[in-house]
Amino acid sequence: MCSRTDRRRCTLPPALLALPALLALGTAAVLRTSDSRATDWELSLDGRLVSAHSQPSLMDGGLGTLRFGSADASVQLGRARLALTQQLGERWSVHLDASMYDDKDRGPAGLTEAYLLFRPYPFAGYRFRLKAGGFYPAISLENRTGGWDSPYTLSYSAINSWIATEVRPLGVEGTLDWLGSRTGHRIDLGATGGVFGWSQGTGVVLANNGFSLSDRQTPLFGRVGQPGAQPLGGAEPFLQFDHHPGEYAGLELRYLDRVLLRALRFDNRAAPEGDAVTTANYSQWTRFNSAGARIEGDRGWTAIVQWLAGDTTTAADGVPGAQASWPFRAKFGLLAQRFGRSTLSARYDRFTVDSVGAWDYGAQDGHAWTAAYAFAPDAHWRFTLEWVQVLSSSSSRVYFGGPPLLTETQAQLAVRYSLGSAAGY
Repeated sequence: MCSRTDRRRCTLPPALLALPALLALGTAAVLRTSDSRATDWELSLDGRLVSAHSQPSLMDGGLGTLRFGSADASVQLGRARLALTQQLGERWSVHLDASMYDDKDRGPAGLTEAYLLFRPYPFAGYRFRLKAGGFYPAISLENRTGGWDSPYTLSYSAINSWIATEVRPLGVEGTLDWLGSRTGHRIDLGATGGVFGWSQGTGVVLANNGFSLSDRQTPLFGRVGQPGAQPLGGAEPFLQFDHHPGEYAGLELRYLDRVLLRALRFDNRAAPEGDAVTTANYSQWTRFNSAGARIEGDRGWTAIVQWLAGDTTTAADGVPGAQASWPFRAKFGLLAQRFGRSTLSARYDRFTVDSVGAWDYGAQDGHAWTAAYAFAPDAHWRFTLEWVQVLSSSSSRVYFGGPPLLTETQAQLAVRYSLGSAAGY
């Protein structure tokens, strides 16, 4: 097992160890390419007017379930984003996605995704794709637009808020699609699998704070919370403690571009070890199953349901050889209606975290309602009004002197301007 001081350089399969060099080469290619193909790019700025009645957020060292706390009720930066895609010949491309949020991470900006993509031409009704770098696995049915954003609401569901916070493996992913719709059938089928590293801290936020609803995406090798602020103390989800690579596998079915079914199994294969259940940086063995469906009608309506269940485990505090585990479950249902340039959306979330072997620390039970109205007059401007209310019980809040049961509310008016060759939803 790797030492704590050397955890970023743990022995992994050569293909994974080569990823930083591959990404560096890809970045250099974007900056120096002489290819005649233009670089696709998008630059966007999202400003918010926020009204909130909630506890301090994760990034402020609190236990709030929303992105903004009561002290943030003012004008805020939602997100500043720059995305670049550069073709490298006919089959290869480089994708870089950088964002800045108005919070207290290590630096003012960071990469949320950075990867090389190999996409050869389809053959005999099949299509193959290969990714290498840091990216989101194919889990979300909600976050489907540029920058892994949602076209329906500002705040993501509890499931996808957690994925945005902690689930961003650095590795290699292969996907094989059977394109039945191109050969006279009504369905397409896809299978995907990935092997990855630098994800053995994934689960620390869930174990300490539970689920939340936010649209902040932790940059690769970013930090959640503030150093010295309990309970997270500056947690780092993207760490490697031992030589075990993680893995995931998933299946996907599309029917006439109207119905999408997706399921995935994720296991970071970390060996649980650490000194205390409230220490920010320690190995978390996190595994989960996810499944969902998205249905789109011919009159502008969309329905999404998604489910996720798993557990995260680490060494128990003060008991040699013992472990603490947090089984978790979450689900949501979303309905959206598009009419003209407007979209009206409503979502219900239900989430639970149990505590086993941690003296009830980290247990959570809650649900949330979200309503949003979005208006996009053209490809550059987008205006969104959103209201979110979360009712939750949390033993972690009690542990740190807060109320066991809490209702938190947040309202936001967002104005976003985008420009570039890839701008617009």
